[in-house]
Amino acid sequence: MEFNEKQNNFNILRLIFSSTVIISHSFPLTNNEEFFLKITSGQIDLGYLSVHIFFIISGFLIFRSLWYSKSIVNYIWKRLLRLFPGLLLMLILTLITLILISDSMSLFHQKDFYTYLPKNLTLFKLQSSIKNIFENNPYPKAINGSLWTLHYEFAMYMLIIPLAFFKNIHRNVLLIVISIVFLFSVYANLFQSYLLENAISIFNLNPKQFYPLLSSFLAGTILSLIKIEKIKTNMAAATLTILLLLSVYTNTYKYVSPFMLPLLIIIVGLSFNKYLWMFTEKLGDISYGVYIYGFVVQQTLMNFFSFNPIELMISALAITYLLAYISWHWVEKRALEYKNYV
Repeated sequence: MEFNEKQNNFNILRLIFSSTVIISHSFPLTNNEEFFLKITSGQIDLGYLSVHIFFIISGFLIFRSLWYSKSIVNYIWKRLLRLFPGLLLMLILTLITLILISDSMSLFHQKDFYTYLPKNLTLFKLQSSIKNIFENNPYPKAINGSLWTLHYEFAMYMLIIPLAFFKNIHRNVLLIVISIVFLFSVYANLFQSYLLENAISIFNLNPKQFYPLLSSFLAGTILSLIKIEKIKTNMAAATLTILLLLSVYTNTYKYVSPFMLPLLIIIVGLSFNKYLWMFTEKLGDISYGVYIYGFVVQQTLMNFFSFNPIELMISALAITYLLAYISWHWVEKRALEYKNYV
């Protein structure tokens, strides 16, 4: 489970794919078909692909966080610090923005205005809209369509806690246990997406979304237990890329990607590019901010302008990067300074 904590490409990967979520959303938010869906014959949505890559990386890194934390309480504390301070700031700024763009004082008399922040801050029963907000946008009503994945990600953080009790058993036994659950989630996603629906819905999770994200998260977890240094080569990355492209061409991507995509992402993530690393070190770890601000920035822009997809993605990326930079340096980074206080 050892890798260089500093010299890797994970930060740049997360920044790239948080940005591609904004690129992907620029199409439906302007009432256009997402271009990746077109060129892959409906097999791959770029935004959803990016989310899966996030979950693969999270599975790899978060399991390590659990394994090396001082205690389960310390692990939970670190997860809370990573998600919620930045989320709280974003929700407050969102409500301030909605007040400023609203053309009616009736907003202050609406119950859904006051429930928006607490509901979304819990990451459990999310609230997607407020009456009279963004109702005339090409993609109406939705304020921040990216938040639903945070609910699933936090659920993954909690679901892997029992694995901490396996520290004293042989690593291969743990690997077998996680692999069985991984294969089960892949099977359920491909063939029986409503398997155990009643049990999963208790946690306000949709099995059609839960199983594919769980398989990506567990794939990352499995790869954190396997020594893949011997295959961490440019040739391996190129081969996996070609095989994934061939799977798109042969219309078998959904069967191939749960196994090959995680391996490709972790191989690239474990590699090291000095210049990309220096760029992210100077910029800061802004990927989380890019992800949580992107959608609401795009909807706000579309509230005022009739942008096409290219205009929306360029303007939204510029504004979102600024907000994410402020969020990281003023809130998220400072919050993480307290990660060892518990």
